Amino acid sequence: MSLIATDECLAELVSNLSEAFSMFSTEAAKLGALLERWGEPVSRECYDKLGKQCIAEVQAFEEYLNRKEEIFAHLKVESR
Repeated sequence: MSLIATDECLAELVSNLSEAFSMFSTEAAKLGALLERWGEPVSRECYDKLGKQCIAEVQAFEEYLNRKEEIFAHLKVESR
């Protein structure tokens, strides 16, 4: 693999990482907004919405972590 091809691959991986972090950030902001909106007691509907948003946030964060690991693997660096 030439240096130029490697640079293009790394650029794509970094772009994917940025996109995944943006998705995570968006989902985290949505969860924060939901938590601010509802006080005690929480209805079943609110609880279900919070649960779904928590799952979306976790999935987005897992995607971010996967992209980060791809970059480390590409660079042959161990993650911390």
